Amino acid sequence: MNKRILTLAVGGLLLTAAGFVADSHAEEAKKGLQFGGSMRGRYEAMSFSENADGSKKETRGRIRYRLRLDGKALINPKAQFYFRLASGTDSRSGNVTLGDPADYAPNALSIRYAALVYSPWDMGKLPDEKGHWKFDFGRVKNPYIWKGHGKDMMLWDGDISLTGAGTQFDRKLGDSGSIFVNAGYYAIDENGKGEKDPYLAPVQLGLLFGEGKTTFGIRGSYYYMNELDADFVSRGVNGENIDGSDGATSSGGNVEDGLTGSADGGRLAVVSTQAFASTALGSVPLTLSGGYSDNTSAKASVMFPGVGKNSIAYNIGLEGGAKKKALMLGAGWYHTEANAFPSQFIDSDLLDGYTNREGLLIYLSKTIMKSTDFNVQFFSSNAIATDPGLEGSANNAKRDRLQVDILYKF
Repeated sequence: MNKRILTLAVGGLLLTAAGFVADSHAEEAKKGLQFGGSMRGRYEAMSFSENADGSKKETRGRIRYRLRLDGKALINPKAQFYFRLASGTDSRSGNVTLGDPADYAPNALSIRYAALVYSPWDMGKLPDEKGHWKFDFGRVKNPYIWKGHGKDMMLWDGDISLTGAGTQFDRKLGDSGSIFVNAGYYAIDENGKGEKDPYLAPVQLGLLFGEGKTTFGIRGSYYYMNELDADFVSRGVNGENIDGSDGATSSGGNVEDGLTGSADGGRLAVVSTQAFASTALGSVPLTLSGGYSDNTSAKASVMFPGVGKNSIAYNIGLEGGAKKKALMLGAGWYHTEANAFPSQFIDSDLLDGYTNREGLLIYLSKTIMKSTDFNVQFFSSNAIATDPGLEGSANNAKRDRLQVDILYKF
């Protein structure tokens, strides 16, 4: 990472925000922390089919829990803070399996969010109150994922948070539309060896429009990653650094000289779009969603002749009903080729955190008591290709996973 640029950017952000705060004549905001969170219990069962070489991973079941403790504070009308502590230390999961570690050894809590939020105007609103603008810094929520418009799981695992600085802007367009922009600069790794640090610099533009029960939305995202090193590429291939040490999470599927065109790293540029349309069939809400992305930096492999770019990912889904009134049901199909995205960021439940896989998701959700949801998810996945060079992601790819949850929110 160019530390000089990042230092100037963050310094300018803080000074600008401090100036806005100093000039504010708004009434003093009520201070104090507000807390919330959730506790989830889960039964999970996995069944694997035989691999091409005749081996087979054993069927297993396990009971797990996930704890989240959220906090936020309004420091003054222009400054806020939020955080999340959660069980688990994997970057893509807060789940803890009962019996791990052995002999009732304690489980760890980790920091998932810890962010400062600054707004040029009070409560983040534009002066004409037709939109919002804010900046955040620290370990921040991923603003590049949609919530409430189907299962947005094509590229990002929903538990991943980003580290760096970003901005989010939205503004109304007439009576029935709005535009939004998200952008940022996020550190991926801090080498500390006199080497350049890998970073992510995304930009996202979207439109939302509609009236009443019928709404539409579309967004385009450009994910630019640069100064990627051999360790980053290696973690995408098999979850390990080049010295054999483990990365932050299990992953795999990227082709060593295919993701960026070089086993030594370099840059990566992914262009992605996602859209949804929501309406109601009588009193039943319906949402159709889908997306497509292309890693424009991917190259056909030289190390493994015959393995092409494998740069595409796409998804389509349909969701209907409402969990509070009756029952919400949904289904989706996801296809993620080997070099579509770094595998360490792929959803860990849907495709087991691997690329070179495709699969079906079926889910239901029902609110059974106040702040209490019953959820069921079924995932069925398989390898897209089994060519030499893709054996690692093809092994154990034919897998069915069932998850049954009770979720308490507080």
